[in-house]
Amino acid sequence: MDKLVRDQAEGLRRLLRRHAPRVVAIAGGTPRGGQTSVAVELAAALAQQGRDVLLLDETGHACGALGIASHHHLDDVLAGEMPLSIAQTRLRDGFAVLPAEARKMTGPVSGQWPTRLGATAPDIVLIDAAASPSAPLSSLACHAQDVMVVLTPNAESITGAYAWIKRAHLTHAIPRFRLLANRAGESEAAVMCRNLAGTASRYLAVTLELAGCVPADRQLQQARLLRRGVVDAFPAAPAAVQFRQLAATLMQWPAAMGAPLPLARNGAAGVALVAQPCAS
Repeated sequence: MDKLVRDQAEGLRRLLRRHAPRVVAIAGGTPRGGQTSVAVELAAALAQQGRDVLLLDETGHACGALGIASHHHLDDVLAGEMPLSIAQTRLRDGFAVLPAEARKMTGPVSGQWPTRLGATAPDIVLIDAAASPSAPLSSLACHAQDVMVVLTPNAESITGAYAWIKRAHLTHAIPRFRLLANRAGESEAAVMCRNLAGTASRYLAVTLELAGCVPADRQLQQARLLRRGVVDAFPAAPAAVQFRQLAATLMQWPAAMGAPLPLARNGAAGVALVAQPCAS
């Protein structure tokens, strides 16, 4: 019996060592759209729901917003110089953060890089993605299973998001993107996504899906001043409710890029938020 238990335990350890996390890159078409805030809040919401989450900070903004001065980098982990458990900084909100600026990455990054995070790899990796003059996504973020583009309900942001999506599709051959409407209500977000989805389908043959929306919320800014997630500091705030819903929906997304998505629902009223491409 003892041998059977030991064999089962070893089998479980081998299975865990093969575990590769779900990777979601979070990008923004224009500055000041709230990309980093979305990345931080989503990480906190996922952690609150019991997920082991690592936020990779390519922009340098997440560490700044959270008051983290880390001396380690993702490169240290991928190069085998130190385990992830030591390199990362775990926050009181329950998730971990690790700098991953592309300019510090040495050598090419394989699409299998998540498996090199080791036996302590998290359930989910969120990348606060940074663009470069040569590519809209880094060699790290372009291997994500999902790319979520954050945009706000104004002409500059919508135009910038479409231009970024077009460039990312032509550079990285990404067939599907998810949209997060920041500082927007449900109906406003649905209209934005429907219009963008129709244009992207017609001219790029790209599918856009609305992941959700987050309303403008003063308590979100107050939570940032406290260097805490709004889901922890103000759990009843409208933004906190939406981030928790987004976190729950994310866990239902199909793992393979390009696979058909289930109907995502957002909010207590059950409003459908998956925008289908407009008919031509």
